[in-house]
Amino acid sequence: MDLAEAAVVLHLEVEVEPARREEFRAFCRRAFPVYESVGGCRMALYEDPAKPGRYFETGYYKTMADYRRGEAALESDPAQAALIKEWRALLKGPPRVSVVAADPAS
Repeated sequence: MDLAEAAVVLHLEVEVEPARREEFRAFCRRAFPVYESVGGCRMALYEDPAKPGRYFETGYYKTMADYRRGEAALESDPAQAALIKEWRALLKGPPRVSVVAADPAS
């Protein structure tokens, strides 16, 4: 999926202990293809260069329906539910979540 096609963008701002940065990155490399397998989604990971261990996980969804399907899979698919449990254990605290949608008039 071309990122310019994304109608919905999910931002997850998370923090991990600096000593667990590589473990977190390895988790994302393993988990992102699973999340993307639902279709209509592309995941990316960004780290704040000014604050090691502060990450932005970004999901680019082609449509709102793709986003909703991906969110539903987190609960209905046992593999994805297990990944979310593992992900939460890596975090220093709860994620900061935002979902934004493209203006349909633009």
